[in-house]
Amino acid sequence: MKRLKGFVFFFTLALFLIACSTRQNGENKENSAPGSPETTNSAPSATPVDDIAEGKKHYAANCARCHKDDGTGGPVEIEGRRLKPEDLTSAKMAKEPDEEYIEYMESGIPDEGMPSFKEILTKEQMDQVVKYIRKELQKKQ
Repeated sequence: MKRLKGFVFFFTLALFLIACSTRQNGENKENSAPGSPETTNSAPSATPVDDIAEGKKHYAANCARCHKDDGTGGPVEIEGRRLKPEDLTSAKMAKEPDEEYIEYMESGIPDEGMPSFKEILTKEQMDQVVKYIRKELQKKQ
């Protein structure tokens, strides 16, 4: 009985390792996340990345806390500090070039309490956030 349990254990372990190594060697990449190690330096997948959906995900995780889900910003208290993040839906912010948004995300705006996201988001992810802001929050086509 102990031998059978040992065999089942090692058989299961072997299947697990085979499945993991197969994924790392390139199979099953269509289900892996964009930018993950499995997709880096690989051929483009048949399904294009939905930049707006990805941008929304990154915005929700990194920007909405201060700029709100709808992008309107306004007074907020973060870690005991009162901030007034920009209204990303305003005419003023709609006129800002995409490069300026990227610069804000990369460098932050320390005097206003905005942190740098260069260690958190890739350039591609920042571009996706800008596309999301433009299309969904500012309603630009």
